[in-house]
Amino acid sequence: MDGIPRSQNRLTSVPVRPIQIPIAIGAMTTGVDRGAAAVETTLRSRLADRDRTEILGRLQESQAIPVEPLETPDMRRYPGAALELDAVAEACELLGKAVSASIGRGELALTLGGDHSASIGSVAGAAMQCERLAVIWIDAHADLNWPEVSPTGRLHGMSLSACLGIGPDRLTRLLGDAPKIRPEDVSLIGIRLLDPGEESYLREHDCHVITMPDVDKAGIDVMVERVVRSIEDSDVDAVHVSFDVDSLDPLVMPGTGTQVRGGFTYREASRILRLLRDSELPIRSIDWVELNPDLDPTGQSADVAADLLGVALGEDVFRSG
Repeated sequence: MDGIPRSQNRLTSVPVRPIQIPIAIGAMTTGVDRGAAAVETTLRSRLADRDRTEILGRLQESQAIPVEPLETPDMRRYPGAALELDAVAEACELLGKAVSASIGRGELALTLGGDHSASIGSVAGAAMQCERLAVIWIDAHADLNWPEVSPTGRLHGMSLSACLGIGPDRLTRLLGDAPKIRPEDVSLIGIRLLDPGEESYLREHDCHVITMPDVDKAGIDVMVERVVRSIEDSDVDAVHVSFDVDSLDPLVMPGTGTQVRGGFTYREASRILRLLRDSELPIRSIDWVELNPDLDPTGQSADVAADLLGVALGEDVFRSG
């Protein structure tokens, strides 16, 4: 650090502002737009049942971002496209302003999605409130496509690349200049499925990539602590965490539309979140995205997503109600 002041890790210490963005147009699939409300409702209910008054008391009134609804799902592939570009950009601009305002008030800005295109807005908002932002991306996918290399044209697979200044100006220059973050300030954890364009990008840039084979070989603690140390040794003055529930194995999280076998167990994901939560990283904003309750009518996936979010916010041992 060269004299740049870092803020505290806000995951367990400040008021939390849930910002719901029920976006499905980035994924072009219905149901994921209901994930935001499902996570928040379940989280509040479970914290109340367990008498977790301290965490529950930190949860402020939620804010809702208006989003153009997805009228007709479309899972066809449109290579080279940027589907629903203007509508995604409009929603992400509103989200970014809300995230920036929340951070500016001293809160933890908690973005509840919705599909992962929401992170284009949340990262832009977080970047407005600091000099240099690091992003920890916990996901089965890198989301590093752009229209020219995208195999599907869906923007939830282009969210991280937009934050890095790659892709349509409508996204890369959202709320300011591009890029919002540098490659060396990006840490991807849990990666196990890459498209060809993403592989090429990662070969040519200095992102920190932790694949599932890396985790298997070295262990959760070693890999996460490596990320923490690299950020501590940098000139970063704020950190944004983006948690995609498809980082979990489908046996744990069936309620997501982009399942990839071989993901984290509940226990592994909890360990990652505890390590980040208990670190001294200046984490000021966080995403919780890609839950699709329609794909798991048992409610198990919403429970898991809410419980893990509770861990991130400070819950350790569950208390029976």
